[in-house]
Amino acid sequence: RYVTSIDAESGTVTVGGSEYLTVDGLVADRPYWLADDTIREIDCEVQVRAHGNVVPARLVRVDGADGEEFHLDLGEPLRGVAPGQAAVIYRPDAAHGDRVLGSATIRDTRSVAVSA
Repeated sequence: RYVTSIDAESGTVTVGGSEYLTVDGLVADRPYWLADDTIREIDCEVQVRAHGNVVPARLVRVDGADGEEFHLDLGEPLRGVAPGQAAVIYRPDAAHGDRVLGSATIRDTRSVAVSA
């Protein structure tokens, strides 16, 4: 069993099987843009861990209740992504090298087990 979510307000800890550790989407807030801060929607790549896989994603930038955030639909599922981790956004560029667009703090994830 694994902790799949924590609700600090109610003190609720939810546990589930390993299938709940794989995610296909996430919400990140407090973005820090290094380039192209006017982007509203883009196909990009995202990396969650320093040595983690870089995966294709579709980013949609929205105005959330607590400020700016973005939603990422991952082109490939990732395992073990948790709130509080950083999501770094890249624009692939074969000619000049990938360009870092920015980063944000992961607030929520969408489990593949729940999406199915």
